[in-house]
Amino acid sequence: MNDKVIPKKLKKEPLLEAVCELRFESDKDTISDLLPGLIFQKLGDRFPKVEKLPASNIPSIAFKNDPNLRYIPTIKLTGEPYCIIIGEHVFSLSCTRPYVGWEKFSSIIVELITILKQTSLITRPERISLKYMDILLATEGYTLDALNIELHIAGNRIITSPVQLRAEFNDGEFINIIQIGSPAQANLNTGQLLDGILIDIDTISRTMPINFWDAPKVFLDGAHALNKSTFFDLLKPETIKRLGPED
Repeated sequence: MNDKVIPKKLKKEPLLEAVCELRFESDKDTISDLLPGLIFQKLGDRFPKVEKLPASNIPSIAFKNDPNLRYIPTIKLTGEPYCIIIGEHVFSLSCTRPYVGWEKFSSIIVELITILKQTSLITRPERISLKYMDILLATEGYTLDALNIELHIAGNRIITSPVQLRAEFNDGEFINIIQIGSPAQANLNTGQLLDGILIDIDTISRTMPINFWDAPKVFLDGAHALNKSTFFDLLKPETIKRLGPED
């Protein structure tokens, strides 16, 4: 991150949601029926709420034959502030506000990966990604000028005009996808509606490491470090200062 010092956390936390997603192959056609029960046996006290999603009504064979359905989730397990999403070829863990911090979040990810390995239901992991979504609030006066971007169109500098940006970068073992939307709205679980600049950074594995099942934390820490440094690289120094950096 050049010569910047990355804060450990921010007093004015802009984070909306953090999501770790694993996509995989399986030789089972009903994994979204089998896996939730196995996880509930292990973690039912922490994820007590189980619900079927609309896609659960689709025949399981369709998820295997239709690429558009392959990663559609069918089951959700909830234990605030966490949520587990399961499909025929996808598994994810999300954490919404209040964010618990990387050490706690990653420890649950590793715990779930260990459970997945023990089930022997996954033939091969395809890819894993770590996504963070943040918002800089319009009520705090934030505009695109708070970010390290210079956007000019037809001679006009874009600061307050509506805009949607997407950029993709190869960074070693990861693909880093950055999306910025302004203005944007976000709905919290509490029903509160937030307006501002939405920053979405998705750090995706280019290939799965050979030792992923045995040492997932090493890979996850690398993805998190890249995602976090990218976020702070996007912010101007004065923006970081306004958010209240803490060491």
